[in-house]
Amino acid sequence: MFKKFLVPSMSLWFALAGVSARAQTLRADKMIAPGSPTDAAIKKASEIAAASPKSERAWSALGDAYMQKARETADASYYTRAEGAYRRALALNDKSVDALAGMAWVNGGRHEFEASIDWARKALAIDPKLEAAYGLLGDAALEMGDYDEAFDQYQKMLDSRPDLSSYGRSAHLLQVTGDTRRATWLLAKAISTGGQFAENTAWCRAQLALVYFSQGAYVPAQQVLDQGLKLAPNDFHLLAVQGRVKAAMKDYDGAIESYKRASEIAPQQDVVAALGDIYTLTGKAEEAKQQYALVESIARINKANGVRGDMLTARFYADHDIHLPEALAMAEEEYKTRKNVYVADTLAWCYFKNGRLEEARKYIRLALKQNTPEALFRFHKGMIYAKAGDRVTAQQALYEAMSLNPRFDPVFAPLAVQTMEQLGSTPANGVAMAAK
Repeated sequence: MFKKFLVPSMSLWFALAGVSARAQTLRADKMIAPGSPTDAAIKKASEIAAASPKSERAWSALGDAYMQKARETADASYYTRAEGAYRRALALNDKSVDALAGMAWVNGGRHEFEASIDWARKALAIDPKLEAAYGLLGDAALEMGDYDEAFDQYQKMLDSRPDLSSYGRSAHLLQVTGDTRRATWLLAKAISTGGQFAENTAWCRAQLALVYFSQGAYVPAQQVLDQGLKLAPNDFHLLAVQGRVKAAMKDYDGAIESYKRASEIAPQQDVVAALGDIYTLTGKAEEAKQQYALVESIARINKANGVRGDMLTARFYADHDIHLPEALAMAEEEYKTRKNVYVADTLAWCYFKNGRLEEARKYIRLALKQNTPEALFRFHKGMIYAKAGDRVTAQQALYEAMSLNPRFDPVFAPLAVQTMEQLGSTPANGVAMAAK
């Protein structure tokens, strides 16, 4: 296992997560330009490309700026704009490593991971020291469920460029594979190091808050979010996580406000679904219906912009007991190329909702193979084994879920307690009270 590594060296660089170091030339311009720093970077890069249309570096820089905008807005149309800029660079020089890495970045964003790997390898064949390409290879491996490969590629990036990008990536991988302690440490290093754009650091703060949330540490999570939102008040990553934390703390009005703000900035399927669930819990059926309709609308827009994948749609359908055969077909198709723990969990849940318990047990075991600290996975396991008649395994899984994060979901946490009671298990008093 490569897990024992992921230890950074002492030198520090400062670069945007996923982007080439050359894009740092935009930093001075963004500091003095009016409006959004990223919009200013796009404007500046566009002007340079227009003035120097035969400069491959100018077109690659414009592509990088468009990709940063995609990160900040979750607007997949920016992938198309970025691809156009990178292809202009490649038309001028088909060995431009910045443009090749940029194409890997675009394809990773669209969930075309095989293509992302191909582009990143082309870049590395020309420049074996291109740190961004190692990060992109690691991203693809992580999404495809090849965690050993992801550790290997991220370690190469860390060895060459220990910065926010490599720290943040490695921390996320460590969290997925169950090493919460080191994930927390690396996220703290990422935050202290800082990045080129405010969004880069905000993303790391959001991830740190999620690490705390996964352990049921809601107050520390909120403290991280409060600090982050002072510096980046309109960051949708922070606002979306704040919605989860406020829902866990039973501040439903606050959760609604946070989710609404996050959705206004960057509509995402899981956020609007969560907002709909809070509306349902608070008796606002019409508002919930409107949010649920957005789940499918966002999926259609993403597909129109070349984004592949239906995991979130499948999970939404399974969670809400609608279109269950379609949900299963979506999850099965997704798992063909994304054999990671989150897709395995979604597939297990879809099999369960379709009454196919043998397959559900198989895939929930795969979902939990990395010991990912997700209470939802353990809740799903408990419900699957309860339905299968394995009372002891179901009780144990549900107890683990509630012990790990007793308010992991405003809908499913109370159901976990109810199911434990039906199975003849008495949840610890504090856990039961926390979930209710």
